Amino acid sequence: MEPTTEVPVGTVVVGYDGSDHSEYALRWAADEADLDGRALTIVTVVNPLSGYELSVLSGGWTPPNDIRKAIWEHAREQLETAKAGLHQSMPDLQVHVLLREGDARQVLLELAENAASLFVGSRGRGALKSLLLGSVSVAVARASACPVFVIRPQEPGHERHGVLVGTDCSEQTRPTLEFAYRQAALRDLPLTVMYCVGGVETMYGLCSVLDDDAVGYDDERRALAEAVSGMGEKFPEVKARLRVAHGVADVCLVQESEHMDLVVVGHHRGKSVGDLVRLGSFVAPVVESAACAVAVAVDRRSS
Repeated sequence: MEPTTEVPVGTVVVGYDGSDHSEYALRWAADEADLDGRALTIVTVVNPLSGYELSVLSGGWTPPNDIRKAIWEHAREQLETAKAGLHQSMPDLQVHVLLREGDARQVLLELAENAASLFVGSRGRGALKSLLLGSVSVAVARASACPVFVIRPQEPGHERHGVLVGTDCSEQTRPTLEFAYRQAALRDLPLTVMYCVGGVETMYGLCSVLDDDAVGYDDERRALAEAVSGMGEKFPEVKARLRVAHGVADVCLVQESEHMDLVVVGHHRGKSVGDLVRLGSFVAPVVESAACAVAVAVDRRSS
């Protein structure tokens, strides 16, 4: 099998290095492609090695070109094994494989330009072997042109309650809400829409989710209902619950992720320093600390 050199437009792309976390990402990506009727592209990025790194690996005995060849052959075998495994479990899924050399972040961001979505694991194999270093997931979430899913292992048997999305009830968050509704519909999961408001909890970095019948929050509930107006008609199969919480949004989302399958956050793909600051202060903590998978939805209208 020879890896492809072209990636189909609209494909689901997944970064893969054979680590446990990338295996989880591969399963999620395959499900997404299958449910959404898209092709899947499995990507492995080989980090270029410096002369010093090659000398350390060779021990002074193995020619550097032989080491490079062995690394590439190993990567090809990993891709072939991953593709064969998917062919057995999902024979109708169209799967492409791609092998590149370079910086994983740059390669994945390049592929994201024409992808429907991008999946990465939350951790990889380490400094020399890794496709997905710890910083890669945050890096691609900051700048990707398509939605990014950061997948991490979950404890088996732990009860979870579907998809969680945060909103400030502004028109800006409308695309993120629609993305969350669509994910819940695709995966046949319930949806929780959370509106975080100020309170004493925000001073101490805490979050308190209010009971549905808590008094004194009619305005917040009305704003939340208006924010999701029309979504029920567009996604009638989704069972959505609207919640108001006291606390900072990222703190609340991380806290509630303990009981969720997927947390959805959104950002506008801005070009200013302010855009990066807003993203860094909100999305990055959720991507890094959530106890479940995180999807960073991108409003392509702002690209």
